[in-house]
Amino acid sequence: MSETAPSNQSHSRRLAREVAFQSLYMQRVGNPDMESAIAAATSRHVLSGVATEFVRTIVEGINKTYEELDAKIEPLLAGGWTLARIAISDLIVLQIAAYELFHLEDMPPKVTISQAVELAKRFGTSESGAFVNGVLGNLLLQSPKADWEAPILVDPEPEEDNVIVLHDPDEEKPEEESQEVVVGSWVIKNETEEPAEDEPI
Repeated sequence: MSETAPSNQSHSRRLAREVAFQSLYMQRVGNPDMESAIAAATSRHVLSGVATEFVRTIVEGINKTYEELDAKIEPLLAGGWTLARIAISDLIVLQIAAYELFHLEDMPPKVTISQAVELAKRFGTSESGAFVNGVLGNLLLQSPKADWEAPILVDPEPEEDNVIVLHDPDEEKPEEESQEVVVGSWVIKNETEEPAEDEPI
């Protein structure tokens, strides 16, 4: 008799990012090896195989490229600040987003930034969301996705000039209030509709 996947398994990429964050945080704070950290973090959730693979892509990628990512992030911090001075949770969120911006070619930058802000708010301080938002807005301009063209343009006649509303049909949207990220001459505007938990990657 063949086994079937649990009906409540999550295909959510948002949840996968959260699990990747938890894995990386355990590595930084508790110092387990990468495999042990991933196993511990994923054991708390019922993830689909695709979502679990996304977790591994993020965690392995950051373990291999964190020095490169940090070198891109640190110059964008406010004057006098270094990576050593910011909260470890904020740094991990920035590394996840930076990895997506520079190494995941098909990931829309709007999704990367909006969900990084979500993670920062959930696991950081009251100021973490705004801090991460500001750093990533500048980092996007230096990334290969600075001139990203959305696969789908929703709301072709936005109310404000230079406001582009991007929607990735395979990606969930953040739960928090609407936010805008100013990038060059246009604005990335987040939607506020709550996603379905089992929306597939």
